[in-house]
Amino acid sequence: MSSINITVDLNDNNLILPPDNFYYVDQGNYQTLDLDSGKPLTIYSDSATSCIITIVVINTASGTSVTLAHLDSPACISAFFEIIEERAADSLQIFAQGANPADNATSKENAAQLQACVDALGSKVTACELSLLKGNPQEQNRGDFGFSFDGNGNAVASNQPYTLELFQRDPSCGGQTVYCIMRRQETPPVQIRDAGKPFTHAELVELSSIAINFRKTANDPSTAFTNIVNLQSDEIRQNWSTTPAYEAPWFSDQLKLGAAFAIAMAPVVSLSEQHLIKSNTPSFTRLRNAINPK
Repeated sequence: MSSINITVDLNDNNLILPPDNFYYVDQGNYQTLDLDSGKPLTIYSDSATSCIITIVVINTASGTSVTLAHLDSPACISAFFEIIEERAADSLQIFAQGANPADNATSKENAAQLQACVDALGSKVTACELSLLKGNPQEQNRGDFGFSFDGNGNAVASNQPYTLELFQRDPSCGGQTVYCIMRRQETPPVQIRDAGKPFTHAELVELSSIAINFRKTANDPSTAFTNIVNLQSDEIRQNWSTTPAYEAPWFSDQLKLGAAFAIAMAPVVSLSEQHLIKSNTPSFTRLRNAINPK
């Protein structure tokens, strides 16, 4: 569509069920959707503390789209805006909420980086509303942000929260969570990915392999990522969050899901590492010979 009327609604509304054509974007991801006449949609993220949920409406000669990203570090923010710059937009409208609590060092770093990236876009930015460093992320829906398009040229950028189950936050049953925690342990580190593309088998094997072997303290097995399955919720928040006092109620459950996924993937990792390397001799040679004797 050539023209979208966008309003901003920051509220303290209660949770509601997600509508049809609903898209959820988790931490360390972005997703882009075209805004087409007659096709309403809602794209949304939540659980932001020091993270910043960012919405960019991109106008090009071929049409209008919306991109929502859940950004968790200065490097992640920079990587996202590099993607935006590659779109060669005629104009951009940018809305964001997050970077809380205001006295947190990571919140301050993220807010400063986001502002610098927006400023670098210059005159292409025709509208910009950034709700950053406002206070407790558990109050006034400061951890939520999304974009709803009615299909008729009108849209709202809002912090309306939605009721979601774990499988809606992580349709890969834990793979997304493993990605979120382990992506910077890869070489080179992965800052952000397109949530519209499913994980490949090779990506899940690599991430799970890292997760199975990861320890925050090298010689302390109690700091292993997989040991999360043995921890209570408060222990998980204290050990694995940069803002433990402000995490969403499902934070610990989602990390347990990720740790359980890594453990369940251990046999797949072992077999994949063996059989995807062409120099390895296949394990089932003797069985094959028994079934098909030469």
